Amino acid sequence: MYEYRAAVVRVVDGDTVRLDIDLGMDVHIYDVSCRLEGIDAPEAHTPEGRASKLWLANLLRPGTEVCVKTTKADKYGRYLVKMWLGEQHVNAALVDAGHAHWKTW
Repeated sequence: MYEYRAAVVRVVDGDTVRLDIDLGMDVHIYDVSCRLEGIDAPEAHTPEGRASKLWLANLLRPGTEVCVKTTKADKYGRYLVKMWLGEQHVNAALVDAGHAHWKTW
C-alpha cells in the first residue's frame, strides 16, 4: 500500500474525486480520478446520489489537503483509495452518514 498527500480538485460523485497527488521528490500527478475504495454510493442521477455528492463536496472543497492510501487502479483506470481528512476516514464517514454502504462483493 502506498500513502500520498493530495489536494482535492473536485468531487465527481458520492464515491469519486479528482485529486492532485504529491508522489514525493517533486513528482506530482494532476487532476487524477480516484474512487473511494470499499464503498458504493448511490448513482449520481438519483436524489440519494445527489445528496451523497453534496455531502462529500461540502467536506472536500477544492484545495482541501487529504491523505490517500492506494494499492491499484480499477477497471476504469481510477485509483482505488482510502482517504483521510486529518484523523477522519472519509470512506467510513460517508457510510456512517448514510450516504454510501460498504461493498460486499
